Amino acid sequence: MFPLKEIDDEIRAIRDDRLSGARKLSQKGAQVLIALAERSRAASGEEFRRELLRTGQALVKAQPSMAPLVNLVNRSLFALQEEMALEEAKRALVTTAQGYVDHLERSVERIAQVAFPLIPDGALVLTHSFSSTVLAAFLHAKQEGRTFALLCTESRPQYEGRALAERLVQAGVETQLVVDALAPSMMGGIEVVLMGADSLSTEGLVNKVGTYPLALAARAHKVPFCVLCGREKFLPVGYTLPEESPKDSQEVWPHHPQRVEVINRYFDFTPLEYLTGIVTEEGMLSPTEVREIISKRRLHPWLR
Repeated sequence: MFPLKEIDDEIRAIRDDRLSGARKLSQKGAQVLIALAERSRAASGEEFRRELLRTGQALVKAQPSMAPLVNLVNRSLFALQEEMALEEAKRALVTTAQGYVDHLERSVERIAQVAFPLIPDGALVLTHSFSSTVLAAFLHAKQEGRTFALLCTESRPQYEGRALAERLVQAGVETQLVVDALAPSMMGGIEVVLMGADSLSTEGLVNKVGTYPLALAARAHKVPFCVLCGREKFLPVGYTLPEESPKDSQEVWPHHPQRVEVINRYFDFTPLEYLTGIVTEEGMLSPTEVREIISKRRLHPWLR
């Protein structure tokens, strides 16, 4: 019996989660895979691998723009070798999923340290949406004695910027909230833009809608535009992000006239060359270095 129905609620919760960042969603995804190993009724290692493929495909489909989920499933599929017996395969999956979560936790601390020099005293820093990695960098800078201020965008339509602003104020960071459309015109007074990421490919950055116009404005004003993310955000070559499905128009305009088409999306795309640098757990990388790293990543044949 394939146990997907037993963990279907967990996958559905990941699919419906529009507020958590990629790291949190990856933690939930890892718990789904661990639950699969614990609840599977597969009779052989091969049957268990097929269950993993189905569950992994469902996880990726739940949040297809979230690279860490893709990499979690990709790494798990490679970990289960064809010759593995059932119990060995189960142990390999648990070890891989738990190790992935542990790495995510360590990488956030390391990224905060690498990003510290990017936040000078007296700076006004702009950020967009809610990234737990970016938040950790700000909190680390505050703890290390940096005095700076944050300009947070609202991040419509779900206003993740409000949650970030609240966390920053609680930590004693001077914080302003700006409507999304106004933020690009305020770039002249910004020292640096620090942004999270949902995924990075050899082509560019997928992140919260509104990222691209901020990158354009930063480029026009010669303001550094840096992305903070672990390497789990790097998509393997061969994985194609599906086109984003339309989102609920009621989020933008409740009870709008039927003859008015309301276009609502959660993500946009920014070319890689618009990024000044990518701050990872292994240091600051240039767009060229990111392309080289991604080009060497393998995608499991079952995910092609």
